[in-house]
Amino acid sequence: MSTRQLQKWACPRRILLATNLVDLGFILPVAIQQALAYKAELRIVHILPDPKASLIWPDLKVSYESDWTQKNAKAKLEKAVATATASALRCSSYLSSGNVVTEIMKIAVDWKADRLVTGSQGKEKSHLHILGSVAESIFHRVEVPVLAIGPHAASKKKVLKDRMRIVFATPLDHDSRRMAEFALNVAENHHADISLLHVSPEIAQGHPSAARVTEYAKKMLQDLLNVRTIHRCRPACEVVYGQPADSILEYSQRHSADMIILGASAHSAFDSRFIPGIAYRVLCESPCPVLVLKQGSAWISAPQETVRIHSARHE
Repeated sequence: MSTRQLQKWACPRRILLATNLVDLGFILPVAIQQALAYKAELRIVHILPDPKASLIWPDLKVSYESDWTQKNAKAKLEKAVATATASALRCSSYLSSGNVVTEIMKIAVDWKADRLVTGSQGKEKSHLHILGSVAESIFHRVEVPVLAIGPHAASKKKVLKDRMRIVFATPLDHDSRRMAEFALNVAENHHADISLLHVSPEIAQGHPSAARVTEYAKKMLQDLLNVRTIHRCRPACEVVYGQPADSILEYSQRHSADMIILGASAHSAFDSRFIPGIAYRVLCESPCPVLVLKQGSAWISAPQETVRIHSARHE
């Protein structure tokens, strides 16, 4: 993935909002805010699931074959577009039917979206598929950044602040440099404070490895700041100990984060074998929107050194 593409994703010009219509109340304001911040065009899309397939969005307990369903969906989309255009945004809507995930992916590609916004109510779901099968499939497959708004972020009261606070949580692996480049680009665009956060497993107080691991991790975080020139954002490097998901959530809550940036791949917590895992749980319980990027070979433009904190920890 080129630096130019990362910069484009960090400052999107086309934002696609995928909605099940039930969630419009809490994801539309975020999408409008994003579009205003980037002076981007907004498109709101709703896909009526294929009536021959199983229900993917069970919140909509209606017959998808009825004219009423289509008219109701069209009316809600038109109202959402009117709300967005009242904020002086270029906004349009799209209503179709078929496989929800496949259609959203197709629209994102055809429309050349730079960012996808999606959400989940998920208040009653505390086990698998907390964010729903649609969101989960999107995280697995979409190539552009996905801004996910969970139930806790939706209910969070807005606090006026001089500067935006971003938390970029990194495992310091082979994709961390490209992820850091993206995160710093986002922070620069927002003139934000950004914390580069690494969570290391707990080490008993006084253990001889503790200081060495912390020092090594902080050095690697500082090295990530060299991936691009920084002018407008204010970075900080933090190493904390504990369980990754708990620590990321606690840190974000304590520092009143406005956005968390995470990476996800086929081998991450989004893998169905590990759900609910670190990234997935952060998404479900985050106090703010979470910007997720699909990692993998496309992110790596040249061989990069993998950080081996694990080996340092056991020396």
